[in-house]
Amino acid sequence: NQSSYGNDWCYDNNSSNCDTYGRLYDWAAVMQGESSSNSNPSGVQGVCPDGWHVPSDEEWKELEMELGMSQYEADETGMRGTNEGSKLAGKASLWIKGKLKNNAKFNTSGFTALPSGYRGDTWNYFNIEDEGSWWSSTRASNLSAWYRSIYFNYTNVYRLSIDKNHGFSVRCVRND
Repeated sequence: NQSSYGNDWCYDNNSSNCDTYGRLYDWAAVMQGESSSNSNPSGVQGVCPDGWHVPSDEEWKELEMELGMSQYEADETGMRGTNEGSKLAGKASLWIKGKLKNNAKFNTSGFTALPSGYRGDTWNYFNIEDEGSWWSSTRASNLSAWYRSIYFNYTNVYRLSIDKNHGFSVRCVRND
């Protein structure tokens, strides 16, 4: 789909994947014309329904620290933490076999992250059942924004910035 702000897709353009895993969005579609925010809360409604918002990089860090990461780990890039990814992931039947769902803390946070895969900036789809990736409302540069990924064979959480044209999931947060 294309809207006035960005694009969104079902993995492999198959609507049953949207039913199971949700839609994938480029950053413009997530933000819906709003400005980058690293506030906590972000204040960016974006693609989220009324009463909800797109979490900032700082909000993601707060969640990760609540689940056991140190501030130092949360501020790092790449793979960070210990078992926070396993705590965030859920619906074991959707994940391929690996360290993530074998961890004793799998699906203990109530977040229920799904392995929705992603759409690359080359317009190809990758890694359904292997990983899930979620945008933040926080721009890293003119061309990139911060995101999180969880992978089937790691128990921790990946944090980096990437080109805004990628198609990732978004997890909306209820406003207080």
